[in-house]
Amino acid sequence: MNPNVLTVYTSPFKKIRLGRPYDGGYIIVDIPRVQYSTLIAGGISTDTSFEEHFLHTYPNVSAFAFDGTIEALPKPNTSITFIQKNIGSVNTHDTTNLHDIINSNEKIFVKMDIEGGEIPWIKSLTDEHMNKFEQIVMEFHNPFTDEEVDVFSKINKNHVLVHFHGNNCCGFRNHRGVMIPNIFECTYLHKKYFTEAPLQNTEAIPGKLDMRNLIRNEELQIDYPPFVSARKKFPIHRLRYV
Repeated sequence: MNPNVLTVYTSPFKKIRLGRPYDGGYIIVDIPRVQYSTLIAGGISTDTSFEEHFLHTYPNVSAFAFDGTIEALPKPNTSITFIQKNIGSVNTHDTTNLHDIINSNEKIFVKMDIEGGEIPWIKSLTDEHMNKFEQIVMEFHNPFTDEEVDVFSKINKNHVLVHFHGNNCCGFRNHRGVMIPNIFECTYLHKKYFTEAPLQNTEAIPGKLDMRNLIRNEELQIDYPPFVSARKKFPIHRLRYV
């Protein structure tokens, strides 16, 4: 994976945080007058705060939540259709690739935290599928092999990375000369929302809306390319290798 596929750009609209404080909350772009049809949420565990906050902010959206590791939503919610399956590249008794839902919907918002399953799932999608995603919020887990090259190329074809945050659970690694968090959260916005070429991000990471995933750990500080356009001095003692 070339680190440049993680170049971060400035959002054309303001960003907001949805979900609970710390782990479970995500930064999204608040698109003016947007009309999502569908929310697809992968990875629920014990927390539906993001999904609930999303539906409160954007009402009249069909919401589907997937997680094969739990038997039911942690808190009953009639606005969310729960499917007890994990997300993967194929349809089986225990997994789904979501192609049926994607094929039958438009203007989809995707939120994924599926512990590495994001890579084979994205590989299973066509460009037509990807083009239906207005916005994607996704946590990536150690995506540093050749397996991820096609994945990031597919995402970047129709979407722009407008927010990046390192999960402070697992430190950094030096990947091709760039310090990259081993686990990180990305927010992608469809290119159609840009009226001109996007400008590279100039704000240090974490941003004002970000919060620690783990309260006991310090945030992962990033102030250099490709995440921030102008390189600045970055204190080496704050890096933690894993």
